[in-house]
Amino acid sequence: MKLIHLVLTLNLFFLLPFFQASADTDLKTKYPQDYFRSPLGIPLVLAGTFGELRNNHFHGGIDCKTNKQENLNIYSVAEGYVSRVKIQAGGYGYALYIDHPNGYTSVYAHLNGFTGNIGRFVKERQYEQQSFTVDLIVPPGMLQVEKGQIVAKSGNTGSSTAPHLHFEIRDTATEVPINPLAFGYSVPDTRHPFFSGAAIYPFDNNYRYDTPKMYKVVKKSNGVYSLEANTIKVNTPKIGLGAKAYDKLNGADNMNGIYSIEVYKDGQKYFYFDVERISFDETRYINCYLDYEGKKSGRGNMQKLFIDPGNYLSAYENVVNRGVIDLSDGESHQIAITARDIAGNTSTLSYRVQWDKNQPIAAIPFDSNAITTFSYATDNRYENDLIRLYFPTNSFYTDIGFNYEIIEANSSSVYSQYHQVHTGKTPVHKYFDISIKPNNLPYPLYDKAYIAYYDVGGRKRSIDGEWEGNFLKGKSKEFGKYFIAVDSIPPTIKPYNISPNKVMSKNTYIGFTISDRETGIKSYDMYIDGQWVLTTFDAKTGGARYYFDERLASGEHEVTFIVKDRVGNSESYTTRFSR
Repeated sequence: MKLIHLVLTLNLFFLLPFFQASADTDLKTKYPQDYFRSPLGIPLVLAGTFGELRNNHFHGGIDCKTNKQENLNIYSVAEGYVSRVKIQAGGYGYALYIDHPNGYTSVYAHLNGFTGNIGRFVKERQYEQQSFTVDLIVPPGMLQVEKGQIVAKSGNTGSSTAPHLHFEIRDTATEVPINPLAFGYSVPDTRHPFFSGAAIYPFDNNYRYDTPKMYKVVKKSNGVYSLEANTIKVNTPKIGLGAKAYDKLNGADNMNGIYSIEVYKDGQKYFYFDVERISFDETRYINCYLDYEGKKSGRGNMQKLFIDPGNYLSAYENVVNRGVIDLSDGESHQIAITARDIAGNTSTLSYRVQWDKNQPIAAIPFDSNAITTFSYATDNRYENDLIRLYFPTNSFYTDIGFNYEIIEANSSSVYSQYHQVHTGKTPVHKYFDISIKPNNLPYPLYDKAYIAYYDVGGRKRSIDGEWEGNFLKGKSKEFGKYFIAVDSIPPTIKPYNISPNKVMSKNTYIGFTISDRETGIKSYDMYIDGQWVLTTFDAKTGGARYYFDERLASGEHEVTFIVKDRVGNSESYTTRFSR
């Protein structure tokens, strides 16, 4: 047996370098290597890699550090034309899209603003639409750019939590993001990926699986890992594997994502996954690529090395039996899990696994409290006199035993029963319809009612709703404890740097901080002397600012700022100032 083990290990040792070389060559021949320059004028150091594991999505680009600064020059990576500009308070913040003649589009996000003709074009359109938030499709040729032209300034806008540049390269025709590091960018990386945990999931003959058993990983040497036990004994003849794998690049200690992960059973490739490209249509499948229940339970990002039946992510290759490993022969089998970064550095976690026939086969429980079974492959409905639920086909990744419970509300601010809709530890892939019947809701408050819920972490969330007969209807993508609440409190406006009759000749902007406790800010509009002026908004800080420009003459003026929430409550602030 020791000789067989040695032969299998040697076979795997010789096979892995061959795969590494061929994968690198494939990327270099697939994508242009010298066409695009860097979007920054400083060396590229990454805070985030393509395909990294994020909340409800795979990261669609690379995050380039900007030395903790804002307003660095952003350069067009090649000649082309601006095809789109999108500005929003969250998300990408200020984002710029440039189409290139070789069939790719570069995307630059979390910017502070745009330069030259681009900036003037955007501001004109914002005034035309009287909106800070815009999504502008630019006609080809209107805003031509050259390779190396300064097109924007770096920033920290949108959902960014620190100054950086989010950079993407997309296939122009399909809009599918492609790993930018496949295009020959020089990002020093000599560090091996690393494993921080492993798991084994017991399966039954119906391919249902249970909560995994977790295993501690032992680092043997650089790039070589094992488990504490030489052989893992399991009590089911079918298992699925899991691993926690991360990467670090030179010059940064950020916990980045890996490029690929694969499984070998006795030297045979059994499973392969990589992040060469991931479309936006597929990105939410991260919730079944990861162990979602484990993540919500605090066990971190365990990558499942098997495929759920409702998982249609296209990033898998060479997967045998959906990744479920058959141990029914009772023999000991060699497992090797290899994590690789895009620079070609690899690490391998190896161990042996065996089904112990002397143990009773573990039964995989199916929730005995479930009121019905929902199939991932069909539409599903549930309704009673108080609630209606509709889940379209492929809302789930596996069949689920659906749970539901009515709980009487004990709060005067709740205008329905509490509806515990399954558990927030189960992922939902698509928007589902939820309609709730109110209880003791005064008629004058119907226009202020909204659907609220508590998520698995106990945080209160809100979703927009509209009345459909006697039910308030909305859409959600998350299980939780749902109910009807009322928002009759207007947003708050706090002046940041303005007061009545203030002389603002030394100020560059008028600023306010705005917030809404219940449903959130829907709109914000500032008027000076009755004319709408462009007001920026940062959702992270609640900061709203009008920057003085050539449109405002010197002298005395009146400013009015109006803020509305998502159910129509409004607050305003008016004062006079001079410049």
